[in-house]
Amino acid sequence: MTFRIKFPCAATLLGGLVLSVAAWAGQPSVSVPSTPDASGKIVVKGADLVAYSNVTVRFMHEKLSPIDMVVQVAANGSFALPFAPPVVGGYTVLVYDGTGQKVGQGNFGHIR
Repeated sequence: MTFRIKFPCAATLLGGLVLSVAAWAGQPSVSVPSTPDASGKIVVKGADLVAYSNVTVRFMHEKLSPIDMVVQVAANGSFALPFAPPVVGGYTVLVYDGTGQKVGQGNFGHIR
């Protein structure tokens, strides 16, 4: 028994649809405010990530060991993670996806 595609253009259309959906998805983005808000917290935000995956947000300060926080991405591909800096000074924020690939970074300063 031989299997034949009766509609050869259907496979081409399906392949094109898959590629267009993949191209439509944006590159992951991360935003880090430059200073904490009035409550003393910053909110690291991410967008265009894999829904329901986990991302690791790493906060680094020269006087502290790195602080890693894991957050789950929402159904729409975004996350928002509040963080209260424990000491004053400059911080670097790195965000990694579930495979360990860096998807974004930023810096902020805390003076209180």
